[in-house]
Amino acid sequence: MIRTLVLYSSKYGSTKDAARIMALIMGPAIYCSVDEFKPEYREFEFIVIGSPVYQEKLEPSLIEFVDKNRDWLKEKPVSLFCTCLDKNGGLDQLRSLEEFMNIKALSMKAIGGRLILDKLDEEDNVLIKEFLKLVKLPLENMDFYNQEEVVNYSMKLKSHKDDLLVSLDENTVKMAIEEFLKSHNTCTLATCHSDRVRSTPIEYNYIEGFLYLLSEGGEKFANLLLNKDVSVAVYEDYTGMNNLKGMQITGHASMVEEDSEEYSSVLKSKGLNVDVIRSMPINMNMVKIVIEKVEFLNSKFKMEGADAKQIYNY
Repeated sequence: MIRTLVLYSSKYGSTKDAARIMALIMGPAIYCSVDEFKPEYREFEFIVIGSPVYQEKLEPSLIEFVDKNRDWLKEKPVSLFCTCLDKNGGLDQLRSLEEFMNIKALSMKAIGGRLILDKLDEEDNVLIKEFLKLVKLPLENMDFYNQEEVVNYSMKLKSHKDDLLVSLDENTVKMAIEEFLKSHNTCTLATCHSDRVRSTPIEYNYIEGFLYLLSEGGEKFANLLLNKDVSVAVYEDYTGMNNLKGMQITGHASMVEEDSEEYSSVLKSKGLNVDVIRSMPINMNMVKIVIEKVEFLNSKFKMEGADAKQIYNY
């Protein structure tokens, strides 16, 4: 399991807020300031470093930390971010930090920051007035911090983190996925549209890369008709960290016409009589889910020298 350390320096809170969100999305992870750093955090496998930008400079305490710890930092995969009012200037500062660390960052991002005049200490108040006058900007509060921007960057970081996984060969992963899906028959189907969310326990059949669900109807179809994107979970009961087994499936759904050969074929594979199903006084609706991505967590993969989490794209 790849652990993420989100290391930051923050004076007025925006960078800390961003670090907290990143750690939340990228778990297992921890976020800590440079002052809270512990030696055991050097063992974390992925490092994200963040700083605010003041007077066109990164926070000095962060630069000091990097300078003292560059020997082990440069051996790790690292991403960089800053919070700032001028994103172009912020990116310039991150590029300078990348050069100072003598690394090639996996990614870097300048995130919108905040300027709340009432919160500034006396020294910063004087400096910001001089700076705004120099760049001909008004002396007023500015808030460019956007939580969605932080979330989107966190998802990009998660993608980088997934690329660091020690993987099995694709055929082995696919075979393990299919064996698991064929040995189970119940999933949780998650659908959504706008502010409407639905989670449905339902029986499924796995056939050649597709999941087929049979349903008499319900609220899930209110979502499926307007949003074809779905998530499916198939899992076993938790019995301990050494016996984890479950998967998250990303895909998109469509309806199978009742008079189609595909509809009949799936019913037969389920051991159902096609004529009986079609003669029922209600419609039996068939949903076909095209699997796009599977994230399979299986503790046994570690016995094969790989990470417990394996990702397979269909």
